[in-house]
Amino acid sequence: MKDKIYWHDAHHEALQLELYEYADALEFKKEHALSKEALRMDSLVIKKVKDVKILKNIGKIFKNHNIVEYKSENDNFTFWDYQKVLGYAFIYSSFEKVQMSEITISISLTIYPRELAKFLENERGFKVENLGNGIYYIEGDIFPIQILESKNLPEDENLFLRNLRSNLTNEDMLKTLQFYSEHRPSEDKNVYLDRLIKANFSAYKEAMKMSEAVKEVFIETAKENGWLNDWLNDYGDTVARKIAKKLLLSGKSIEEVVEYTELPIETVESLI
Repeated sequence: MKDKIYWHDAHHEALQLELYEYADALEFKKEHALSKEALRMDSLVIKKVKDVKILKNIGKIFKNHNIVEYKSENDNFTFWDYQKVLGYAFIYSSFEKVQMSEITISISLTIYPRELAKFLENERGFKVENLGNGIYYIEGDIFPIQILESKNLPEDENLFLRNLRSNLTNEDMLKTLQFYSEHRPSEDKNVYLDRLIKANFSAYKEAMKMSEAVKEVFIETAKENGWLNDWLNDYGDTVARKIAKKLLLSGKSIEEVVEYTELPIETVESLI
């Protein structure tokens, strides 16, 4: 049996030979990387039960394979971002042997991409349909695509996406923490809660005063996952003392508070 011949390098050189007359005008790059980092989709949602119908507003568009691209609160979503996500869908279809008819794209963001919408309608002939409550469907492209404008999503249905930002009111924070305690995902790492508190620390402090249940959520989360120590390091000893006080007021023992905050026992005792 003959050894397999790898022709790719030879083909690259053959291209240069064929186009030798234009050597000064052309640049040839072999195995050009599409990205400095590995291409990664922000989120991929796959139906484990293929015939299940998603009634939730943000999932009504879903098929069996659903790509979700996220832009944080201060980031714009441009035409080039749009092209990149389309590329993800094509590559995913090719690599995973998934029919394109089984793929959808969701773009989750805070700043509505007006320039992109205008371009898609005027230059590409697509229709951007406003369904209301922060959901838009892009009609005419090869994949079903939706835009989720988080700040306009309904609070009673999309609290977690709507409040993924840094300007929460005290009431916003309280309600979010209360809902979080009831709906934590099974693969819970509490990243959502961690980021929310870091971005809205003043609102969090006020929410702690407003509800004993919120205090318990915070304490349980810290104990179960061990991320409190790293979080405390970001804010220093002053915050650690404040949290230690709250833990003591909630009925935790000195030993438990020392374990949670890693403050010296003498410091904790002085807070009583």
